[in-house]
Amino acid sequence: MRASVTVTNTGDRPTLETVQVYIRDVNTSATWADRELKSHTQVSLKPGTSTTVEVAVPVSHCSMVNARAERVVEAGDFDLLVGPSSRLDALLCARFTVNTAH
Repeated sequence: MRASVTVTNTGDRPTLETVQVYIRDVNTSATWADRELKSHTQVSLKPGTSTTVEVAVPVSHCSMVNARAERVVEAGDFDLLVGPSSRLDALLCARFTVNTAH
């Protein structure tokens, strides 16, 4: 899964912004965290500037441990959540689908 997000410094001072990437399994067959941190990156921004940040999450990062203690990726819908923190109101969301189990 690949995506890009534009990060803008709307302040009047330089900043180092941390872009956090979470995954949520929409229809899991087992208990799963509401969202799991899968990666992060930091970008330096001057006041009033923007940059595009590319994020990549391998399908293997959508795995879970099933009832037989096997790590699997189930087919189905997942949400990619990207933002400066784990707060839901701070995250952008894009849905993607895994078509076959791995």
